[in-house]
Amino acid sequence: MKLKYLLIGLIIVIIAGVAAVIYKFCQKNHDIWIYDYVFNQHRRPQTDEIQDIIFVVVDHWEPGCNVPEENSRLVNSWMKGYRELADRHIDSDGKKVQHTFFYPLEAFRGYQVDSLVQLCREGYGDIELHWHHRDDNSESFRRKLREGLDSFFVHGALVSPDSQTRFAFVHGNFALDNSLHIDGQNYCGVNNEISILLEEGCFADFTYPALEQPSQPKLINKIFYATDDPLHQKSHNDGVESRVGIITDENQLMIFQGSMMINWCDWRFKTHPAIDDGNLYYAMMPSLERFDLWKKADIHVLDGPNWVFVRPYTHGCLESYGGIEANLGAAMDMMLTEVEKKYRDSDKYRLHYMTAREAYNVVKAAEAGKTGNPNDYRDFIIKPYLYEPLIR
Repeated sequence: MKLKYLLIGLIIVIIAGVAAVIYKFCQKNHDIWIYDYVFNQHRRPQTDEIQDIIFVVVDHWEPGCNVPEENSRLVNSWMKGYRELADRHIDSDGKKVQHTFFYPLEAFRGYQVDSLVQLCREGYGDIELHWHHRDDNSESFRRKLREGLDSFFVHGALVSPDSQTRFAFVHGNFALDNSLHIDGQNYCGVNNEISILLEEGCFADFTYPALEQPSQPKLINKIFYATDDPLHQKSHNDGVESRVGIITDENQLMIFQGSMMINWCDWRFKTHPAIDDGNLYYAMMPSLERFDLWKKADIHVLDGPNWVFVRPYTHGCLESYGGIEANLGAAMDMMLTEVEKKYRDSDKYRLHYMTAREAYNVVKAAEAGKTGNPNDYRDFIIKPYLYEPLIR
């Protein structure tokens, strides 16, 4: 009889524990993407074919200091450290490691953009558009966007050789298409944001993944195309996956996600394994083990060549977040050294350091049926920015 009650008690404890884990899992919005993660991942079989690894760092580049003298010191120090790091790390194409600097429109400072423009002229990366905004409507959003783009142009950022406006986008607070509301406060306000972005020249969104956020799409570890529904928020929740032969139109925005992976080797939280969303900061420093996990997500164009996109994100110049140490410190130097040894100096792989623009071009090349070395398609559609001032 005692054994019976012990078994009943044990079952109750197990059920309660499982219920608590499920509750916590849903409370952190993991239920949004877990079905797609478990049942709809397109893992490709191992082959003897050379695999091309395309490494793209999406950098929410926010110095975040309001004291001009201190901010100038921080930016200059960061520029020096980044050049020194990048000069030590070369890919299979002879290209230095790249960052895509998604610069915050709402915190625009000309001297910061000037510094980034000079860095990009020297071949260290690209500048793209980052924006935290809230309580906007369609009219105010479009007006502020155009004004902000003009500020970028005047300082030599986002200037295309064909005189067309082109930019990649990262939404502040992960709130693309009015998808984040907390305590009655919206972090966007514009249900047709995707349509406006497309109309104003956006070629792809690089906002996601968004760990624990309700704005995270239900599709995970995928590149896909979202079509705006102006009557509803979060039109990017679903879409059509990138594949060879896909025909897209002017109403579809590429959602270029980075990886979100359950790391079964990391149980720092005791009750559940860690979830690695590719964020580089003080609590999740770079390492070869993390790189391999991001690669395992196998983000690629369906039916396409053996090209895999490894796309972490970071706040590379945010001192309080540990972004500077994570991106310029010994851990990053070590990770890149080990990555180059494993994937560049090998007969089985080619390693490519690319910007967001270049990675977008490679996706479009794969969709168009191109094969071979993705290095040949860095400028396939969107040509390199000029990084010269434009006044219009």
